[in-house]
Amino acid sequence: MPDLYRVFPFLANAPHDEPGGPLHIPPSGGGRLDNPDLFSVLYLGDSAAGAVAEAFGRFPEWTPAMLPGPAALPGSIRALARYRLRDESLLCDLDDPRQLLALALRPSDVVSRDYTRTRAWARRIYLQRAWAGARWWSYYDPRWASVGLWATAGLTLKHFEPLGIDHPALLEAGGIILRRIVRTPPRSRRATDSPARRHRRD
Repeated sequence: MPDLYRVFPFLANAPHDEPGGPLHIPPSGGGRLDNPDLFSVLYLGDSAAGAVAEAFGRFPEWTPAMLPGPAALPGSIRALARYRLRDESLLCDLDDPRQLLALALRPSDVVSRDYTRTRAWARRIYLQRAWAGARWWSYYDPRWASVGLWATAGLTLKHFEPLGIDHPALLEAGGIILRRIVRTPPRSRRATDSPARRHRRD
């Protein structure tokens, strides 16, 4: 099983399974697979760049202002975590035509923005009791896969690190999905380097 990745709001000193920690599962509600009456979902990607694209792809321009965490977690920052999923934790691969046929799904049902439809097939997959989660191709680029994991016991944390505007995964994702990356503006010229001051030195 390849490694999995997620962008999350990191809060120093937070326990790993609490808000601000890399193993915390945010409350369900607004995601593609969410069925909060049945299960909670942890969303991940199969590549670091893909996870960054999923986290920030809605922004047409990427700046350092998008990297602090949410207001609900004061002092938090966005970080990239890397995980390992046990081989016995099976994922229902919706890029496999056999699975689509077995579930009577079309590819358009999988990537639809109508979450009523996507939550319906997620519910059906969960009720089969055979899968730890589902895997499908990313909305932003089909070379990446997205994963929704409801059985997280097989997931272990390998590493996490803060995201900066020059992080390789962010630069790679921005280049692939054509996002303009704007770094911190250059520092204004010091008063000692003003034209008048330079003239006096001359």
